Amino acid sequence: MDFNGLPMGLSMGLAMNEGALERFGRMTEAEKEDIILRCKDAKSKAEMEKIVDSIASGQNDGSSFLEELPKGPGIG
Repeated sequence: MDFNGLPMGLSMGLAMNEGALERFGRMTEAEKEDIILRCKDAKSKAEMEKIVDSIASGQNDGSSFLEELPKGPGIG
């Protein structure tokens, strides 16, 4: 895996977490970009670790934050 262009915290987190590295490698480019943007917005080491842990556990394997928002009533 090429770590060039990744935030340093994400690179280090993936290097230390084999499960997260494996899942990140299977993500689509769009999913990876979503994770990278979340990592760039991380304000602390703890927040970065939470993101990496969520990748490893599959809790958020790159899905957009929009998918996590509550759904309103549907039409029809």
